[in-house]
Amino acid sequence: MLEKLNSGVGGVMWKVVFVLISISFVLGGVGTYLVGSHDTSAAKVNGEEISQHTFQSALQQQTRTFSDEMGSEFSLLMDSPEFQTRFRQDVLNGLVDESLIGQYLQSLGLAVSDEQIKRAIVSNPNFQKDGKFDNEQYQSFLRLNGISSDYYAQTLRASMAMQQMQYGLLGTEALSEPQLQQLIKQIFQTREVRLTAFPLAEQVAKQVISDQEAEQYYNEHKSAFMVPELVKVEYIDIAKPDVEKNIKVGDVEIAQYYQDNKAQFSGKTSQHLAHIQVADQALAQDLYQQLQNGADFAALAQAHSQDKLSAVNGGDLSWSTDGAFPAAFEQAAYATDVGAVSQPVKVDGAYHLIKVLERRQGEVQPLDQVKSRIADTIRNEQTSSGFFRLEKEAAEKAFENQASLVDVEQVIGKKAVQTDYFSRQDVPTALNFSNVVYNIFDTDLLQGGMNSEAINVGEQHSLIVRVLDHKAAGSKTFEEAKADIVALLKRQKAEALLLSEAKKAADSLNQGGSPQTVTLPQGIGLAENTQQFVYARMQDSGLREGVFSMTATEGKSVYKAVQDDNGEIYLAELIKVSDGVADSQEQQALAASYLQAKQLQTYNNLLQSLRNQAKIEINQDFLQQQN
Repeated sequence: MLEKLNSGVGGVMWKVVFVLISISFVLGGVGTYLVGSHDTSAAKVNGEEISQHTFQSALQQQTRTFSDEMGSEFSLLMDSPEFQTRFRQDVLNGLVDESLIGQYLQSLGLAVSDEQIKRAIVSNPNFQKDGKFDNEQYQSFLRLNGISSDYYAQTLRASMAMQQMQYGLLGTEALSEPQLQQLIKQIFQTREVRLTAFPLAEQVAKQVISDQEAEQYYNEHKSAFMVPELVKVEYIDIAKPDVEKNIKVGDVEIAQYYQDNKAQFSGKTSQHLAHIQVADQALAQDLYQQLQNGADFAALAQAHSQDKLSAVNGGDLSWSTDGAFPAAFEQAAYATDVGAVSQPVKVDGAYHLIKVLERRQGEVQPLDQVKSRIADTIRNEQTSSGFFRLEKEAAEKAFENQASLVDVEQVIGKKAVQTDYFSRQDVPTALNFSNVVYNIFDTDLLQGGMNSEAINVGEQHSLIVRVLDHKAAGSKTFEEAKADIVALLKRQKAEALLLSEAKKAADSLNQGGSPQTVTLPQGIGLAENTQQFVYARMQDSGLREGVFSMTATEGKSVYKAVQDDNGEIYLAELIKVSDGVADSQEQQALAASYLQAKQLQTYNNLLQSLRNQAKIEINQDFLQQQN
């Protein structure tokens, strides 16, 4: 029971959502139908096409993701035609699942509009600078992750729709208080145990491994001795400090900027506004005409405005400053003179007549108060433009002289850095960006003899790299691997021997044997100190499985041989079992994890149901061409 519950916690639902929007690998019974040879689709789901271009983009993205995570291991897997076929099929299955969920969300009215996507992107703090959307930061994000704007919008749309479904359909799951308390008793169960450690290091030292044993292991496990692909790289980074150190901002520049941009240093303008809100454009025009003919604004607001809170006060919205209302509303107000009424303006689906009752201009801050801020602004602007000039010049030099980075060094004013050999799994921190790793290992740079373009890795930060040497993936010879094999086999023999001894001791004690007469390795005795373990708080999975799989017996110790994640062997004595107790924060986390597991089950059931009802046509000719 504990293991089953444990497998359902830890943010499972969020992983599912992430997998879904990243082209998941959910497998199921996909009905396959032969389609025409001129079909440009990879598949059709209920008549909706998944284009071959979409499939290729998803395949490329998944290949890059797995390659970054697994390195040479993934390359070795991709050498297998069977694995390649399964990999492509899994990517296509993921796209089919995504299409099914998208269609289902549309049927629920949960489709996400293009406007919502735009708002989500523009309002994302990661794409903003000084509180405003910055397209360069957005484009930098796309470049760093190697994705197009269309692909990002697609994944964002799926994510937002899934969130709606989670809070709607999937958010209906509930956990009662009795259920929660029962879970707490189990998940936070406490066990009092004595652990007698068996001397593994001593036993390892006693083991003898013959050359025949070692060579047999080598022949049976050759894949374990693969040497990953290695590169030695030279690189030079172009960063903001390289430009910023040479920038000086003078008083004259600051004063000129202040004069040219005084509006930036004014306090916010405040306005005393009133409005009439109606749903119909024709009514809005009619009311506007009545006002032009001398009708009383307050009386019309009380009689017609749908904003009932302000209508009772004649439409009065009181005083407000910039940003208090939607942009279109404020723009119309600023375009209207004090005492006048605006033409009807449409905002958020309604029509507004806006009257400006009063307006107060903000006071301009004196230069002394904003001098340092202006200096920072000028410095940042000059740094930004200077960086892009420097980056462009460095990239040109790298292209003109492919034989080295010497010319780039002279432009940047610092020496290139040379690394030791490294693989995909241990990329130096300075180079550990997905687009840089991709350029090093998956492009012509790998062959050496050429410089990369300037690879953007952050705001005003780029890298130019060249591969100095490349060692293809291979395998160690037996002689190269022998020492590691002998050490491994010695440990395996020692663990097996001690585990057998621990099991014999546990059986003897469980059958009524005396602790004083039980056979233990020389020099050790049964542990006297007790330890307390809480299931939910144990990090060592091996020890947790051993200790919490023991069946307690009232009034009697129970013994079992257990092994921790490091391979150490123990004779465990279970003394006492207590129901779990959790604080409020732990209870909240447990309830959330339980509901996530239930949501995962609901999601999987939904997806299977959609598959069972769908007409899924796979372009087998296209897939065979890919294989």
